Amino acid sequence: MQTVVSPSFGERHESGELAETVHAVKLGSDLVLLDLSTDGYFLVPDCAQVRVDGGSLRAPMDLMLDLAANELLQSGAPSVRRSPPPPIPLRRLPDVEAGRPSAVDIATFAMLWADTARRKPTLQSLARQVSGRRGRRDDLDAIAARVRLFRQLLPYAPAVGACLFQAELLLRFLNAADLDADWVFGVRVWPFLAHCWLQVDEHCVSQSPDTLTIYRPIMAI
Repeated sequence: MQTVVSPSFGERHESGELAETVHAVKLGSDLVLLDLSTDGYFLVPDCAQVRVDGGSLRAPMDLMLDLAANELLQSGAPSVRRSPPPPIPLRRLPDVEAGRPSAVDIATFAMLWADTARRKPTLQSLARQVSGRRGRRDDLDAIAARVRLFRQLLPYAPAVGACLFQAELLLRFLNAADLDADWVFGVRVWPFLAHCWLQVDEHCVSQSPDTLTIYRPIMAI
């Protein structure tokens, strides 16, 4: 859900840290915030003077007070400094042969699909669920072959859902083969849209990179 915030900016600027569940990105002169605890997006238009650096925010005092009142800022120093999300990927995965899915591949896909379909998790619970994974990211051929297997199996699923469902399912299918990728969330404004995808550095894993150029990454897990 999109919520529009329109504070009256003053001259004094302050720096602060976003709450652990809050992520932010600037799109031109607009600021977009994502609060994982509520699955809510907030748009602050016409705020060119605001600066975002990972989990740090510098903005006019009245906006900072408004964000603090809505529990979007944290008090004190962060326990871990948050890095910005990766840039939009520009390259495709290598074109490799994957062969036909094995019985193990089919069983793994079916089990993961059933488990993913039965839950309706929040973004916060998803972030917790996939944190700490240790799959390999340095073998693009292996990742590309695994994605091809996934694409062969996906049409046989009873339902494929939207980008969130497919990205989670693909990530778990990769993890089952000891492979991994970043799960990136992006936004655009006017009109507001939110989307997510998988990538490894500058390589897009889950779709064509050409389809992502309208988005700016706001979070990676």
